Amino acid sequence: MHLFRLILPAFLLAVLVGVRPADAGPEAAAAAPAGVSIEDFQYLDTSGEPVDQTAAHEKRLAAFMVALRRDVGADKRYQLTPAGQADAKFKVVGGVQKTSTLVQWARVAVIDTGARKVLFEKLYTFRGDNDEAWDRAEAFLAREVIAALAQPAPVALAVFDFELEDMTAASGGTLAASDVSYLAEVTGGVREVLGQSGRYRIVDVGSA
Repeated sequence: MHLFRLILPAFLLAVLVGVRPADAGPEAAAAAPAGVSIEDFQYLDTSGEPVDQTAAHEKRLAAFMVALRRDVGADKRYQLTPAGQADAKFKVVGGVQKTSTLVQWARVAVIDTGARKVLFEKLYTFRGDNDEAWDRAEAFLAREVIAALAQPAPVALAVFDFELEDMTAASGGTLAASDVSYLAEVTGGVREVLGQSGRYRIVDVGSA
């Protein structure tokens, strides 16, 4: 099990707790590029290699962050803001873990600061621990981050259980078992289709 999978979620939670919603109004948001803050990624080496490579890893990670900010900032839809700045519309956080001589893992998440929720989170693996391998990983992750930023956040949607009002004399004011089963099936189907569309996030209405 990768320790990175445990450490980064805790860091992500801390970022979400500390996020403040952006104050820009809809007119400003439409006229100006969206602010994006890319936090410095964490690094964890659990490869157990005998040679201390801390200096090399710090250098490569620093170059990685410079390139990632450069590539995301090159997209005119976004305006890079200093790491930790509260008024950024989006925050990008992540980390890299080296698990063996040739295998490293990278995890990245994109946070919508206004909605205070994670829009995108994914774990990647890349081979090699040299400048070329890090450059390839950065170029790929930059494309993934830009694609995630371009997708609108799912709209929270509450779908309540469907109801049937049977006014026929034969019903006696109560629903048949078949009707109850059918309504439950229809409600579940609608929730599933809407949830799979990617445009909506179905919220639990069990306590409503």
